[in-house]
Amino acid sequence: YDRIHSSSSSLMNSLKATTLTTIPALREIANDVIFDVLMYLTPNFCYDVLECVTDQIIKLDAIFQKNNPNFITNGGKCSLMGHSLGSVICWDLLSILHDYKNDQKSSSQLKEESFVHITSDGNATDIGYQSYASSEDADQAKNGNFGPSLPKPMERILPFEPNHTIFLGSPIGLFLTLRGAHPVFDALRDNLPNGPGKPKASPFRLPSATVHNIFHPSDPVAYRIEPLLLAQGTPQDALPPPMYLTKEGEDVRFHIKAKQLGDQLRKSIFEKKSSLTSLMNVVSGQAQTLLHQLDERNSNEMETDKAQPEQEEAEVELRFPLAGRRGRLDYQLQPNVIDSEYVSAVLAHSSYFANTDVIDYTIDLTRQRPAEDNAVIDLTQESDTDTAMIGSV
Repeated sequence: YDRIHSSSSSLMNSLKATTLTTIPALREIANDVIFDVLMYLTPNFCYDVLECVTDQIIKLDAIFQKNNPNFITNGGKCSLMGHSLGSVICWDLLSILHDYKNDQKSSSQLKEESFVHITSDGNATDIGYQSYASSEDADQAKNGNFGPSLPKPMERILPFEPNHTIFLGSPIGLFLTLRGAHPVFDALRDNLPNGPGKPKASPFRLPSATVHNIFHPSDPVAYRIEPLLLAQGTPQDALPPPMYLTKEGEDVRFHIKAKQLGDQLRKSIFEKKSSLTSLMNVVSGQAQTLLHQLDERNSNEMETDKAQPEQEEAEVELRFPLAGRRGRLDYQLQPNVIDSEYVSAVLAHSSYFANTDVIDYTIDLTRQRPAEDNAVIDLTQESDTDTAMIGSV
């Protein structure tokens, strides 16, 4: 960061010279954010960023293990959280970790394709997204990639396999599209045996027990990931809507239910496929559901609340292996009762770490006790603990 953002950097001096003097505050943000993203698309700078972040994680992990020597023996596990471009960095670090584990497999074990694309010496035309876009007739599954494009293999990797990986306001969907990952995901699914039980979602996995892509619906930087794991050409109305982020044991808020009812009625009316009787049935059924949930909230029926997550999980038919145990990957924050999309877009991208829904959801994840779902490292604590979150990128 200091190398390219320093006032003595030739790149930064050239950028400042070409920057217009109007709305200086917004242009300074654009120079910091957009510049980093564009630089990250170059293999050399991408390598430097990943190397620096990996070294920092290794250093912090070593300090934490020294202060908490019984952490691993007590079953403690670490997790990653990345915001904005940091989420792309987390994704790429996991891709590198996958390749390392894949290289460690013996000859008797089935090895997978490499996630990381190493550019040829002196040849910049084979960078992932450039080779993918070079020809419409090319083998897109062969040219595409879902990992970073680097000038050489990484020398160091993550010191652990994350138990949870959380992306906040992530542009990973955009990066994967540019890298041509969609046809690669399709190829992985097409290689599965045909049959009635063949999944609709790609079997693609990262070396992380669970993956969560959390975004504000008005965040202009955030993108979904789930549509890329479904077949190309899937109609827009056939794509599963993102799940609402809720605290464990709770359903979405009352005004969200009311909005869903309105959307369903509007869709039925515009499609002109529903008779007046069926419309009234929809209204009656949804209204009863809303009233029942409101009664539950007022009466504070804890047993019903505890059963709610199991009911929601049972209703999920489409499961994404990348997501892990929960089956779903994309989660959107619940908007306020009175909320303007354009007004919210101004602050949405910087609101995640102060959002109570995100905080509650992360706490719920980290305190779960199943063997495959242990928890996230608070580097400020020195006591032995079985939950850990290695910072956020």
